[in-house]
Amino acid sequence: MRFSAVGILLLLSSSALAGPNDFRLNAPDPSEPGQGILFAVSDDNDPTTAKIVTARDERYRALLGELAYVFSPRSVAPAETLGHAGFHVGILWSGTLISNDEIFWLVTEEGQRSRNPNSMLQTLQLDVRKGLPLSFEIGTNFMWLVESEMFAPGVELRWALHEGYHLAPDLGLRGSVNHVVGNRDLSLTVVGLDVVLSRSFGIAGMMNLAPYMSYSMLMSAASSRVIDATGSDDTDKADLKLQGIQLGDDTQHKLTVGMRFLFSIFNISLQGEFEFLPEDNGTRKAFGSVATVTTKLGLNY
Repeated sequence: MRFSAVGILLLLSSSALAGPNDFRLNAPDPSEPGQGILFAVSDDNDPTTAKIVTARDERYRALLGELAYVFSPRSVAPAETLGHAGFHVGILWSGTLISNDEIFWLVTEEGQRSRNPNSMLQTLQLDVRKGLPLSFEIGTNFMWLVESEMFAPGVELRWALHEGYHLAPDLGLRGSVNHVVGNRDLSLTVVGLDVVLSRSFGIAGMMNLAPYMSYSMLMSAASSRVIDATGSDDTDKADLKLQGIQLGDDTQHKLTVGMRFLFSIFNISLQGEFEFLPEDNGTRKAFGSVATVTTKLGLNY
């Protein structure tokens, strides 16, 4: 009896850990009893036979596409580098506006509870970078999706092709990789390739101002574990593994504009990111529905 009570408490505590922004790929569709958000289950009343489960790939890929924007690492920096002896540490807050009115966001815990998932997903990120010779930088970051158990550690490499010239803006390249952990159903890796253009100005010998703009390509790799389409019912054999996505299958684009303020060693940055050139029924629009605003407080040594 004592062990049963302990087991029940452990189950309750583990389920309570799930935050509003955590999600389950086998979440049921509130508007269609017996069906899932990301797949459809055949109507078969015989629990001894395997049901036919059909993935709703369009919803699944749309969900992964917006998650890639949420977990893509924020640069929040101009093209210029720190110098071979430089060091930077910063803390970032980001808020990403998503299309929460789309049905695929009902897979979240908040969507299942209220049918009204959060319209803004907030992340906190720790950013550490070290300057290297020849205008290179190497860095690491650690991102957390607020109100969830999901984290995305990552690494990045920067290179300034040229910087510090008075007659031309600074131009830099960045490559980054972030891997999402903490979700029981999904493994997601986001790779980013950025081209950054910026120009820095000194103001009254007290502040350095650097507006910047970047274009990014985002590539994702995702795989799901085998999931039970009907949740806790293990007798109906309605199991499915959603189709994996390889790097390069879906390439997304992002446009970023921002401003860095540098007061001695204190770094304050603001930036906005916009979904760029999304596909809509085979045609490309200028901007999509996903956008992110980011603020950063840091120290440059």
